Amino acid sequence: MKQKYLLRLFILTLSLSIFLGSVSSSYSQNPSSTLFKQQALIQEIKGYAKRHVDHNENMKTELIMDLYEDNSVGLTKRKIAEIYETEYEQLKQEKSSNDNSFSNKLPKDLSGWLGIIIGVIGVIYGVIAKVVNKWITTIIEKIGKWFYKQLSGSHFFEDINLKGYRKALGKKYEKLNISFSDNHSLDMREVYVPLKVSGSKDSQLIEVDNALNDYKRLVVKGAPGSGKSMLCRRLCIDYVDDQLKYLSGQTIPILLELHELKESNLTIERLKKKLVEVCALNDFPKADRFIDDGLKKGSVFLLFDGLDEVTSSARSSVIEGIKKFLDTYEKCRVIITCRTAVYDNQFFDLVDQTLEIEEFRDKQIRDFLKTWKSKMPPGKSVKQLMEQLRKRPRIMELARNPLLLTMITYLYTDTPFILPHSRIEFYQKATEIFLGLRDKWKNIHNDYEGKNKRRVLQSLALYLYDSQQQDRREISYDSMRNKLKEILPSLNLSPNDTNAIIKEICDRSGLLLRLDGGENYKFAHLTLQEYFAAEALRENEQVLINKFKIDTVAWREIVKLWCGLATDSSNLIGEVYEKDPLAALECLADAQVVDETLANKIIEYFKQQLLSQEDTDNIAKALAAVAADYRPRGEALLQFLIDIMDEDDNLSHKQAAAKTLSYTNLPQVVEILAKYYHQPHLLEVRQELIRMGDLAVSTLESIAMENCEEAMDDLVSIGTPDAADALNKLLDYPELEEKAAWRVATVLDKLKEDETISDRF
Repeated sequence: MKQKYLLRLFILTLSLSIFLGSVSSSYSQNPSSTLFKQQALIQEIKGYAKRHVDHNENMKTELIMDLYEDNSVGLTKRKIAEIYETEYEQLKQEKSSNDNSFSNKLPKDLSGWLGIIIGVIGVIYGVIAKVVNKWITTIIEKIGKWFYKQLSGSHFFEDINLKGYRKALGKKYEKLNISFSDNHSLDMREVYVPLKVSGSKDSQLIEVDNALNDYKRLVVKGAPGSGKSMLCRRLCIDYVDDQLKYLSGQTIPILLELHELKESNLTIERLKKKLVEVCALNDFPKADRFIDDGLKKGSVFLLFDGLDEVTSSARSSVIEGIKKFLDTYEKCRVIITCRTAVYDNQFFDLVDQTLEIEEFRDKQIRDFLKTWKSKMPPGKSVKQLMEQLRKRPRIMELARNPLLLTMITYLYTDTPFILPHSRIEFYQKATEIFLGLRDKWKNIHNDYEGKNKRRVLQSLALYLYDSQQQDRREISYDSMRNKLKEILPSLNLSPNDTNAIIKEICDRSGLLLRLDGGENYKFAHLTLQEYFAAEALRENEQVLINKFKIDTVAWREIVKLWCGLATDSSNLIGEVYEKDPLAALECLADAQVVDETLANKIIEYFKQQLLSQEDTDNIAKALAAVAADYRPRGEALLQFLIDIMDEDDNLSHKQAAAKTLSYTNLPQVVEILAKYYHQPHLLEVRQELIRMGDLAVSTLESIAMENCEEAMDDLVSIGTPDAADALNKLLDYPELEEKAAWRVATVLDKLKEDETISDRF
């Protein structure tokens, strides 16, 4: 060990002497030439900003970028724009505030002038000192980075590289910034992603650490926004916190977002190169040797996130490339994530298990909301929000998704938003607030109308899906600027407004995010991108139909959202039914008007599918969304499910009906399911009631009063304050007191940080 560190010291000393020799020769002639040239150029750009403000001219960002694009001091076009716009806005604000009072501030005697001269000299001295200090600091930082890069990747430097990598992952993934909230971020350490075995009748949840202990290779699938990416990021933070020790051997996660893979022929070497690039982006340059060794030894943990975000033209190549990669490096752990609707068991022969992210139950919703507790103003609380959600079954369905729950909670906490009753109405009202209505009550001035910003986002969303570019998630600054030059004139705006309107959308709404210092952009989430694409095609039904027929996977969610926006969806749903029957059923829940014959045909088909298939989760959820609608179609389907429970003797039929009923989130369903609570052949009913959470608490309390320990256990599983309250009431009955006591303690221990517990116990 001592020899190892002596070797490191020798090489470090040798490298230092070589570097200092090169530094001294390169800086001895003119050590600050480039820096001063850069400062001079910046002052020149600021001079233009001052001239334009003094002459009351509009901002001319494009002119300045074009004028200084070919500079020799390393300023990018985006940096030039930032310098110019910042200086322009600052000078404009100063001019506005000083115009009326400047004459009163002129010096009246020589002593006044002397004070100004001394002040100017002091400012100049301060600026020079600041520039010199910054220059010295920059040089020292460059020396350190140079050494790190030169020594990086070698075996003896690996421990230092991994410390840098761990630190970079922590900085990158520790907080999940909520783009549309100015003052809130999510601590990734508090994230819980509920998992279950896909297709299993057992709906018991699996803890992540147990899943990783049991299975070396996993596919994790889930709905849009369900937490697939959060799971990968959480595992990175577990590594940062040294919480992956329970896994055998050294386990170092490398998170690769698969939408970055665009090759029509993905080779093993290309995939290895991407892993090296990921390491370099996380402060581990030259990781080629480390990746080679780690893949062979199985010490790297591959997190391949977002198979569904790979374009359809490249997806088959990416799948084949990953298969060959996993075949070659059999020792490596791997998790591949994908949307449920896109995953078609492509990796069934290479993974140990396929898990599915289960929707949040009431307990997980409350746990997720803990970080918002301190943000909520007087008169608002987690308890009140939960009560509002229970009165809105379709919005409660959204709240079981982490992304949408985040949006709901932000709007409830920070705005005068009133929760609507439909999914599409939620998206419409939420995006209205993000795009400008919130500024009316926050007294923030918007330069651009919300409807114009909406049109910009619609066009960008459709462009990303419509264009032939290989990455549908990201758009370059240049491509976006060119697209906006086409759009803005139709909105009665000048192409010169491009930078300003994009800046306002990013800074005020959070619906669009800057990447790579402003070189690239993407929507805050794919779900929002799909919603704006649906809006863009609101009046172009046939165009959407044609696109869906060409690529049903990419346009599936857009089609469903479109049906909630359109006046009459009959024709489109009929066309969708021919290509993807389940998507057509899902469209019915949001559609405003659908031909009755067509709707009945689709529902009848899936009634039979529900009763004849083993894995019915997706069918059950889609039918439940229709049954939860209080209109006649929903009432008829709800009655069909009730009749199955009451009259059908087939056990599997009853199980499928019970599952579907629980997904409706309707209060009256609880009593229907409770009738079968004590039937041993229908144990699934217990799991369905647990899934329904607080809606089932009162009924389970009544069953527990009959000295039923199973009902007590189910209240523990629900684990909310209402469940704790119900268990606490059992303590008043001597025959139940002993059985209920430890169960109350168990729930209270889980709820010790809940805001409502102190008021009840």
